[in-house]
Amino acid sequence: MPDRKLYGDWEHMKSSVLAQWSSVTAEDIAHLTGEREGLMRVLKKRYQKTYGEIEREIGEFEVRHLRAGYASRPTRGMGPD
Repeated sequence: MPDRKLYGDWEHMKSSVLAQWSSVTAEDIAHLTGEREGLMRVLKKRYQKTYGEIEREIGEFEVRHLRAGYASRPTRGMGPD
């Protein structure tokens, strides 16, 4: 079964991953191509948390990252702004 990908552009997410989880190094994620399970393994190794805790953190991270991307887009004149 193929590994599930993270939501979003992995190349842009790398710096956010490093900012979010300070114990993760660039070398830790250099070989990843956006696979959720790969990131989970790295976080498990660095933080010694349960997979449930890591899954929750990654989910919250994805939501924040997607919202930030949407917020940076220009509006099309259809909103309250």
